[in-house]
Amino acid sequence: MNEFAWIQSIPWLLVVLGWYLVNRQNNSREKRKELRALLDQTQKLLDEIEIQAVEYHTVEATVQRAFFLKRALGLKLHQKFEILSKRSLELRLCKKYHIELRKAITLSNFDSAKYEKKELSDQIIKDIWLAKDRLSHELETCFVKEYD
Repeated sequence: MNEFAWIQSIPWLLVVLGWYLVNRQNNSREKRKELRALLDQTQKLLDEIEIQAVEYHTVEATVQRAFFLKRALGLKLHQKFEILSKRSLELRLCKKYHIELRKAITLSNFDSAKYEKKELSDQIIKDIWLAKDRLSHELETCFVKEYD
């Protein structure tokens, strides 16, 4: 009868193993949800930057508009990327597209001495839209590659 005493421990081993697997899957799901929420916040910030940039170039430029746009484009967006990186999201081409977005917004027509109000059909505005869309798409691609 002692020969089969170890069989009594099998249900306990299955319970512990089951708990471990469920806990691991739950942690993974929670991490994915948190990362998705951070990514959504970053996408919202990109939308705000796009709106601010288009307003800056199509309405009269002010020092205040330029300040808030530079702050969002630099510090705020950089912080979001750092958090996403620390959460194990591989941001492949995002830095390149971030630079493209910054150039599209600030390279031309950003100096107040040379500022000229633009139309929505102007190439600067189209470049801003394109650069923002590229960065947004790359963020989503990085997330899908990580979690699909």
